[in-house]
Amino acid sequence: MRHYLLCFLSLIFLLTSLEIGFSQPTGLWVAQKIEEREKGNDTSLKMDMALIDKKGRERQRKLFIIRKDFKGKDKLLLRFTYPKDINGTSFLVWEQKGRDNERFLYLPALGRIRRIATREKDENFAGTDFSYEDISGRKLEDYTYKLIEEEIICEEKNCYLLASYPKEKDSRYPKILSWIRKDSFVTIKAHYYNKKGEVEKTYRVLKLGKIDGIWTALGLSMENHKTSHKTFIKVKEVQYNIGIPSRRFERRELKR
Repeated sequence: MRHYLLCFLSLIFLLTSLEIGFSQPTGLWVAQKIEEREKGNDTSLKMDMALIDKKGRERQRKLFIIRKDFKGKDKLLLRFTYPKDINGTSFLVWEQKGRDNERFLYLPALGRIRRIATREKDENFAGTDFSYEDISGRKLEDYTYKLIEEEIICEEKNCYLLASYPKEKDSRYPKILSWIRKDSFVTIKAHYYNKKGEVEKTYRVLKLGKIDGIWTALGLSMENHKTSHKTFIKVKEVQYNIGIPSRRFERRELKR
């Protein structure tokens, strides 16, 4: 009887240990939770943007973004509406499964649509401190992940500290360190490390709120420490699940 009891207790200990092990989050698990966060079937955003150079000179812009879920693959259209020198400049993204996203840029001055190549995705978008990939979003499968801290405080909130490493060997930013709020799985701060191991850019969410039950970044910034240039975005209007027509995400919409 004692022999069977010891075996039974050993089995309970083993199962408990396995359960504890499986319950601990991993870097990939955190990244998946970010990916699965509720975004609505579609989104419409109107924003004000401020570009500030190292001398403190400021340029104002206005833009809108629309996004729609196409059976698990997002499409996004961004268009500047102010000032005159950038009005009509548009950026279209089609998310692809198993291959790189398709990105298209329309510059009214040139009157043509240009496809953004994969090698260009880390370049700055339209004079801002955000890259094309920052705007279009990162694909989960393009990175490997490591959970650095399971419990860390950032902006007085409980967060995960996550390191993301691009699988692409020649990436401009071989490491991104992100602070993700535990209550919403929203990245509220991120450091972009260059090939020298220096923090070249810092992303911050300046204001976070719930709109129609969906966590939404209402104010954010990106600072380039190398150039001392900053980009600030303030969301003026947000709408979710409004039934944006699929035709709004066709290539011809770039010139509209």
